[in-house]
Amino acid sequence: MALAMGAMGAMGAMGAMGAMGAMGAMGAAGGTGADAAAEQSLMLADALIKTRGGMVEASGGSLIERAERPIDDADAMAYWTPSVRQSVALFELITSLRFETRIVPPEKPLAEARASALLYHVSRAADGSTQDLLVAELVRPKLRFFGEQMALVESWALLREDRASEILTQLTPQYAFWNAIASLHLDARPATMDLIGLALAFASIIEMRFKHALACWRPVDLSPDLHPMIATPGHGSLPSGHATEAYCIAHLLETLLPDGKVYAPALQRLAARTSINRTIAGVHFPVDSHAGQKLGQSLSEYFIAQCRRHGPPKARSGWIGRTFDVRDATGAERDFLPTQPPMDREGAPANPSENSPRSAVGWYWDRARAEWGAGT
Repeated sequence: MALAMGAMGAMGAMGAMGAMGAMGAMGAAGGTGADAAAEQSLMLADALIKTRGGMVEASGGSLIERAERPIDDADAMAYWTPSVRQSVALFELITSLRFETRIVPPEKPLAEARASALLYHVSRAADGSTQDLLVAELVRPKLRFFGEQMALVESWALLREDRASEILTQLTPQYAFWNAIASLHLDARPATMDLIGLALAFASIIEMRFKHALACWRPVDLSPDLHPMIATPGHGSLPSGHATEAYCIAHLLETLLPDGKVYAPALQRLAARTSINRTIAGVHFPVDSHAGQKLGQSLSEYFIAQCRRHGPPKARSGWIGRTFDVRDATGAERDFLPTQPPMDREGAPANPSENSPRSAVGWYWDRARAEWGAGT
């Protein structure tokens, strides 16, 4: 290994970048980089003021004629900045949802009761009536279950050295890994990049609401000997956010890409490996990934259904409301492996008949589909 690492000495050539140190002379202009940036912005503002003064007549210029824009038109999204677009689309997605918690029976102590969090889509009919359609329910495992999983978490820790590079590079969304499987070329497909970003933001908001409601302890909270190899996030353990988002994007790409079914097995394996890496790192129990897998799948189906609800009937899709529940299983026997039986119940497919004009979310979908030579 020492000889192999010696080859890295070639990276010493990067020392030539030291020449950039000459830029330090710019410090004389204002000190820190932040000061220099501020001074540059003041210089640009002064230049723009002087340019206008030298070009525009005192009487002013001509007025550009504009037409009134339509109200609440999805095509207006093209005028906004990416952050504004995402805010509009996220608001649209969230306002159709309802979240609640349940303790059954309510008179029992939490250690004995069934505590769960549920997410519903509120379907509105033409006559104004509403119906709650389940998107996902997560039942919190008992504290003893997490304790029984500690031996599994400790056994996965043996792979930390082998998986360290993956764990660290997967702290942020796994664009490079998705590209390696499906050759996304996101630099040439900005609308696809935007759609993935919107799906990730949506999944993150929902998973955080579940995490807050269920308030599950992290592995480090149950053992002083685990020593996670990365910082433990400051929110609840179940569901795993990485698992939720990895499975959400896997299904999104399977549906979005013309050859998505070809990539599906590899995308699912990547989602599983990404999820397991979080247990190896010491920040998640295996059961967290089970819950995240089910939540991510349902959220992705729901997200796609909202993207396509403005299209013709044959182009619309629904979702399956899933209930995650470990039931009578013991934590020691429930690792997160493909061979493990599922810990969820699937409800009837939800496919509301409601239709609407093209929405902000639909605008994202149509642009991304067009990049792949496909329609709605």
